[in-house]
Amino acid sequence: MNTLLLVASFLVLQPADELRFRKLEKGQVEVTAVLPKDLAAKFPVGLVSVNAGEALLRLCLLDPKSKKPGPPMLGRYERRGNELVFRPRVALEAGRHYRAYFGPTDAASNVADYRPIRPTPGEPVRVVKVYPTAEVLPANVLKFYIYFSGPMLGGQDIFEQIQLLDDKGNVLESTWLLDEIWDETGQVLIIYIHPGRIKWGLVLREIFGPVLYEHRQYSLVIRGEMLALGGDKIGKDYIKKFSTTPEDRVRVELSDWKLQAPKPGGRAPLVAQLPKSIDHKSLERFLSVIDAKGQKVAGASVVGKDEKSWSFAPNDAWQNAEYRLTVNGRMEDVAGNTPTRPFDLDLTSKQPPPQSLELQFHP
Repeated sequence: MNTLLLVASFLVLQPADELRFRKLEKGQVEVTAVLPKDLAAKFPVGLVSVNAGEALLRLCLLDPKSKKPGPPMLGRYERRGNELVFRPRVALEAGRHYRAYFGPTDAASNVADYRPIRPTPGEPVRVVKVYPTAEVLPANVLKFYIYFSGPMLGGQDIFEQIQLLDDKGNVLESTWLLDEIWDETGQVLIIYIHPGRIKWGLVLREIFGPVLYEHRQYSLVIRGEMLALGGDKIGKDYIKKFSTTPEDRVRVELSDWKLQAPKPGGRAPLVAQLPKSIDHKSLERFLSVIDAKGQKVAGASVVGKDEKSWSFAPNDAWQNAEYRLTVNGRMEDVAGNTPTRPFDLDLTSKQPPPQSLELQFHP
């Protein structure tokens, strides 16, 4: 059976684990589909033929009126580990709407959109916020989210322009996972401390040690040399100072969460107090309130100070009935631990029993 037929046999049953865009320099992008392991094994490592690549992954320009996709863009396909990566031959145009498809074009769950932003004159782009916002973090904190006021250029230079410094001002070396992840606006960068220096027993940690040590002071510095999309420097260093606690290597225990139930008949928020900082995107995406009929309650949520609280105000008044706060098992704390397992799982140690991912409350 040739590669194309092997690919086709997996299309419906095995969606991509993740489909994302990665910004490169000068308007270039890459589209990455994280493949299930058995599907990735069907491709040779390295370059993949266009026919085989297009059988799984396509990037199309959407018609501005009909929103229908045009023909697949030309470019190069490559397998890197369990990822199928497509790089279009030409840079994408600002102001246009592009869509990547994995598998059938009509499989809405396997699409990702990208709209290159056209730079506009005005105030210089600056850093507006960095998550986690807490000033005390575990020494194995996994990643930072950097929010800019406008779209950024990106490129491999950013890993030199974003630095971790110790309390003496020395730059820490070999800190970052060199995988540049931006949101579709180009204004939010997710940058990971290299997991090889976080997880016990891996070669990088054995040779170089961890990036951060407990009970020390550090600074995350975003240099003013970083370039906005229009090519201008952001101009001023942004510094986030923080100290570290011992490493956090346990799962998120929901039994430690404290719920403050609202009164029935009103729209006062439900409040969850959390004993440690949770990834803010996880709090925004992976918590839901379910009513007594099993329906998701519509409303608005707010992430609190240091990402240690979460509140939810319903659109309609609370009923005098049972509700549930449900937590998706993918939710992470700032060290990458989830409610189902720690980020660095020691297979030789006894694991706690599974926990319920629901917390009941009654207004």
